[in-house]
Amino acid sequence: MKKRDNRFWAENWRAFALALLAILAICPAQAVRAQTIVASVNGDPITSLDISEREKLLRAIGQPSSPSAALESLIESRVKASEINKYGIKVSPNEFGPTLNYYAEKGHMTVAALSQRVSAAHIDPKHVENFFAIQQAFTLYARARNRAVEVSQQDVDAEVGRDKKLANEQSFTLRQVVLILSTTASEAALQDAAKKMEGLRARFTSCDTGVKAATESGQFVVREPITRSSSQLGEQLVALLDKTPVGHLTPPSRDSTGLVAIAICARKAAGADAAKEVAQQKLLQRIVEGQAQKIYEELRSHAVIVKKGQ
Repeated sequence: MKKRDNRFWAENWRAFALALLAILAICPAQAVRAQTIVASVNGDPITSLDISEREKLLRAIGQPSSPSAALESLIESRVKASEINKYGIKVSPNEFGPTLNYYAEKGHMTVAALSQRVSAAHIDPKHVENFFAIQQAFTLYARARNRAVEVSQQDVDAEVGRDKKLANEQSFTLRQVVLILSTTASEAALQDAAKKMEGLRARFTSCDTGVKAATESGQFVVREPITRSSSQLGEQLVALLDKTPVGHLTPPSRDSTGLVAIAICARKAAGADAAKEVAQQKLLQRIVEGQAQKIYEELRSHAVIVKKGQ
């Protein structure tokens, strides 16, 4: 099977990027603190403040977060940044979707949960943005260097046979219903918002009438409908959706915008073609990740890395 354009992410980046955009909007700027240089990569310094910020970020995304792990992560970012800067590869937060999803899956959490953890860690927003931008740009760089990669139909069929979840792939048409609430809202305001959301859930028995009621009330924001497969949504969210009847709202969750419930407007078997498409994208992603790691290791071997005291 010839490698196709990566439609999987091109069509779906918005759902993932919203989470990071929320983080960058609400994280406070960090005060200037005393810092010392602890290492450098090709002359680019790594400071004690960088280490502190990276520890918090790694902890938030569920990765090893010791000082040594933070330093190694920063070295990796510096090495990758040095290479992608040569080619002028830049990405915006709207393009972070694949990387956000990668770290969410790696940490066994949803993208929304990942964004909440990062937000709660009070990390310098520029540090967060730089981390995800470098990771995403380097993945694009690795993919560009491996344009000829192909996945055979035999490999795709084998993946579908191996991953039983793909055979049961579902397709969901969803709409987010949001009750806007400040991140600094009082407990009383939160309880009042929860009552309003529960009242809407009780009346929400179909997308047509429920969306109309939510919109006409003037209290809720209803997002445009999106269609996602099970694999795109992740296990935790799919488990929640499976418990919710079609035409109804899920229980609300709190995020940076307020209280958010999801309306299930349609649910159906995705079909064999969809399962094969997901399997192909997973196989291609694994290949690109492997190639990206090899490229990084080669670049690192030639980088000038100086650590304080060594």
